[in-house]
Amino acid sequence: MRILIVEDERPIAEDIKFLVEQILQKEITSVHIETTLDSALFYLKEKPIDVLLLDLNLNAKDGFMLLQQMVSQSFHTIVISANINRAIEAFEYGVLDFIPKPYNIERLKAAFQRLKSSHALDGRSVKYLSVKKGFEIKVIPLADIKYFKSANIYTELYLQNDQTIIYDKSIKQLIPLLPSNYFRIHKSFIVDRNKIESIQTLGGGKYRIILKSGECLPVSRHKISLLKNIGI
Repeated sequence: MRILIVEDERPIAEDIKFLVEQILQKEITSVHIETTLDSALFYLKEKPIDVLLLDLNLNAKDGFMLLQQMVSQSFHTIVISANINRAIEAFEYGVLDFIPKPYNIERLKAAFQRLKSSHALDGRSVKYLSVKKGFEIKVIPLADIKYFKSANIYTELYLQNDQTIIYDKSIKQLIPLLPSNYFRIHKSFIVDRNKIESIQTLGGGKYRIILKSGECLPVSRHKISLLKNIGI
C-alpha cells in the first residue's frame, strides 16, 4: 500500500508515519510526507498512491479547497484534522474517514479497516461523487445515479438522465463509501435497494432485477438470498 501524508507540522507527520507503519506493517509499499498543498499536488502528479492522509489546515490554507479534487482520484482520502465541525461535509464529498485531532493508533487502525468494509457506517457515507471531466471536477449527487457498473480499475456511473460517466475509483474502492442501502448484486453491479422494482427468476440458477427506471441487471446466485432477506 502506497501512503501519502500531507501535514504541515513535521513532527506530527512523522508521528502519523510511525503509527501507520505499526498498523500496516508488511502491507506498506511506501510512506511519503509532504508539508504543503502545492508540494502534495506535485507529488500526486508524479507518483501513484493508494491512501492519502490529509490535514485540512495547511499553513493557514483550507484543505477543503482541494478536497473535491482529491476524492475524485483513484486513491482513498482519510482526513486528520482538529476542524471537526466539517466532518459531515467531508464524508458527504467522499472521504473514507475523518479522524479528529488528537488522534491515536486505535482510531487510525479503524480508518484503515474501513478499506475492507462492505459499506459506509451510518453518517459516514457519501452524498456526492466528485468526478474528473477533463480539467474540471464535476459533482454528481448520489441520488442522480441509477446504478454502478464495474469497468476494470474504473466504475461507470449510469445517471437518471441516461448519461454515463466514468469514475476513477474501482467498484471495490467505491463500496466503503456508500450507504448501507447499496448492494453489490453482482461482481460488476451495485444498486440502491430502493431503486429495485422486482426480482425475476430466469431458470438454470440465473436471476435478474428490474429497476424502477426499467433497466434489467444480472444478480449473482449467491446474492439472491440476500435480496430476498431484505424484502425485495
